[in-house]
Amino acid sequence: MSSQLLAPIKIEGYLTKQGGSFKSWSKRWFILRKGELSYYKSKSDTSEPKGTIPLKTVGFIRISEKKKKHVFEIHTAGRTILVMADNDESRNRWIEVLTRERDLIINADTIKKPAKLTVDDFELLKLVGKGSFGKVLQVRKKDTNDIYAMKVLSKNQIVENDEVIHTISERVVLQKISHPFLVNLHYSFQTEDKLYLILDYINGGELFYHLRKEKRFGEERVRFYCAEILLALEHLHLSGVIYRDLKPENLLVTKDGHICMTDFGLCKEGFITSKDKTKTFCGTPEYLAPEVVLSKSYGKPVDWWAYGSLMFEMLTGMPPFFSENTKEMYNKILHERLVFPSAMSSDARSLIDELLERDPSKRLCNPTKIKRHPFFKSIDWESLYHKKVAPPYIPRVKDKLDTTQIDPTFTEEVPTLTISGEYEVQDIPQKDFEGFSFVADSYLVSPPTTSP
Repeated sequence: MSSQLLAPIKIEGYLTKQGGSFKSWSKRWFILRKGELSYYKSKSDTSEPKGTIPLKTVGFIRISEKKKKHVFEIHTAGRTILVMADNDESRNRWIEVLTRERDLIINADTIKKPAKLTVDDFELLKLVGKGSFGKVLQVRKKDTNDIYAMKVLSKNQIVENDEVIHTISERVVLQKISHPFLVNLHYSFQTEDKLYLILDYINGGELFYHLRKEKRFGEERVRFYCAEILLALEHLHLSGVIYRDLKPENLLVTKDGHICMTDFGLCKEGFITSKDKTKTFCGTPEYLAPEVVLSKSYGKPVDWWAYGSLMFEMLTGMPPFFSENTKEMYNKILHERLVFPSAMSSDARSLIDELLERDPSKRLCNPTKIKRHPFFKSIDWESLYHKKVAPPYIPRVKDKLDTTQIDPTFTEEVPTLTISGEYEVQDIPQKDFEGFSFVADSYLVSPPTTSP
């Protein structure tokens, strides 16, 4: 008998599930155990599940706004599953148990003692990127030979720039998410003066690097990238997270040609409903939505404005309202009419026009509706999610250690842990960084890249 069948049952019972090509409702026997919600034809026939939902892939579980009574929604990276209980009490009980078990899996580090890693456990290989408060290094874990990206951040620079909340939020978001097009966190630890995040090493290069070299991408390539980015953004939003910094520099291309979103320093949690808002002015000027420029309250729609700006840039080589003068650029974002190149297809123009709607209440922000737009009519979303769609471009990388697709401005530097502009500070408030250390459970992340 399998370990799954021997695992204790957390909750079980009949629920009515919507499914099939005609969206019909069928009664199924549901069982939750070992982090998986499985459903069967009946209580007496549990030999083989008709389907299984791993809770690690679930963004949130909530009461549905559908007209049917007692319905709740289970949101996963690939789809939304509608389930109906017999009454409100039963529905609320299922939501409570599923949410609790989902959170236990996502926050597994709170019940698992982290291993005590240090920088001495890693060999520094190459510098592969730099940011405002730190750098990213290609490293090898000495005991396993696994290759990772090590993000090193200066505590004193984080404190001085009032970025503690953003930095901790990045670690928390990385810990809770798991998606094919989002970078995985494997470990995090700290010293008195630095923070360390050990992430997937992606060696196909930044999207920015490829776009700068090629000036612009063809429409098929843009469609593919935008489709994968859409699934990643949808997953973040379903997890209650807004990204706030979508741009080519934060999108990596894997060695197989897929998109991998990275850098979650400006993410903010707690955005479950459309009423959840914030007013923090942050992001990259070229991609800021009008409501951010105007210092108004905003929510998830800001990510879809940035998504439209990114799509326009990939097709044309420049963001839609770009100017060297930031004040002038903000004025263009607020007032200038969007002009499309004549060569751009009508479907692309239509989608961008709906995404770059200045009124966030009228902007195209529903991922389901975006997927149905004619621009994406050729996309098989289920196959795309499982990486079964062939990428239109494969980076030329020889092996797992190859850095030829990384900007040589970085890779030609000697890899060190020293951060530019850093100086010794005696009184860093260490309490601000309590609980930063983390070790991912193996089932929450993809296998790391291993050197040849």
